[in-house]
Amino acid sequence: MFHFKRFSLEHENSTLKIGTDAVLLALLTDIGGEASVLDLGCGCGVVAFCAAQRYADNGIRPTIHGIDIDADSVAESERNAANFGLLHRSRFVFENTSFQEFAEKNEPGSVDLILTNPPYFHNCLLPSEKTKLRSKHGDGNLTFGEILLLSKRLLAENGRLSIILPKAESETFTDAAEGVMFCNRKVYIHPTAAKPANRVVMEFSKKCKPFSESDFSILDENHNHTAEYLDLTKPFLTLKKK
Repeated sequence: MFHFKRFSLEHENSTLKIGTDAVLLALLTDIGGEASVLDLGCGCGVVAFCAAQRYADNGIRPTIHGIDIDADSVAESERNAANFGLLHRSRFVFENTSFQEFAEKNEPGSVDLILTNPPYFHNCLLPSEKTKLRSKHGDGNLTFGEILLLSKRLLAENGRLSIILPKAESETFTDAAEGVMFCNRKVYIHPTAAKPANRVVMEFSKKCKPFSESDFSILDENHNHTAEYLDLTKPFLTLKKK
């Protein structure tokens, strides 16, 4: 069980345990008045539930879908939804399905925001555990091109795709997006203020909008959490400066 300040999540049976990437994706993504949100590759639902707290705190009650090809992950998400008190259980829908199947059975333009911390290792040594293969590796499951094309189909006219990837894969994804969707925002995440970015949160849309980019550091030069990291995570995590 992982304990946030205002809710707790089971994650023991999910393909990927709760980690910094998922939390930062949910907290660094711009949110507004979205009516329909999709957590693609939801695992235990951590991105969905962190986003749900932000919506609830702003008086917004969207329908939040979570999909995953791993049945145990979806079952865990459903249990977490039953115990999540900040939005009513009816606001959450979790399905054991692929993105391809989800896109086929849902209307074009029916989703306002897609959030995903996707499989990102391609053509490299595969893990022995099948669940880790599904959660971390893109080979044969869901390509970057499919993410983009299916997102474009599902997103409303002003909808957005928000994704977190390692730095190298973020560049590959941006290249794949050319001619499909527009990149409107990049947040470069640095493990420490002195190190290069190793993760990037990116937002894409169907329309060309003014582009913005910024840097975000988790730790300072003394390996304490930065003020910006503490401020961002304060509503969710109990962290103290050393």
